[in-house]
Amino acid sequence: MHWKFKEKPDLSQFGFVYIITNIKTKKAYIGCKQYFNYRKGKKKAESNWKTYMGSSKHLLEDIKKTGKKHFVFEILAEFKNKRSLRYYECYYQMKHNVLTTTLEGTEDEAAYYNNYIGGKFYRPVQELSNHDCFL
Repeated sequence: MHWKFKEKPDLSQFGFVYIITNIKTKKAYIGCKQYFNYRKGKKKAESNWKTYMGSSKHLLEDIKKTGKKHFVFEILAEFKNKRSLRYYECYYQMKHNVLTTTLEGTEDEAAYYNNYIGGKFYRPVQELSNHDCFL
């Protein structure tokens, strides 16, 4: 298992929010994963969380190209239900400004693989300037 926990995983929780970081480039990805799959009328089954490496196409391409050993897989927090899990995935993504932060020393290189906040595509087409803000 490649996930780093502060303590061992608590499988009584619904799932976790994670960050995967490329240690060579410092580019990262923030997402969430459930411990179990729940299907109506069926028994819950353990998900592929132990081997899961994110849902970003670009992240997965970099892992394949660079090698898994060049990535750190960290659990940020665990949550007891789907609502909390999805909320805090968005919270961490917004807190880290995953759609707009650039890598230090570059102008255009995105610091995060994320193109989504909470599973919805929101990559901005331009930066908001002070004169665009009405507040």
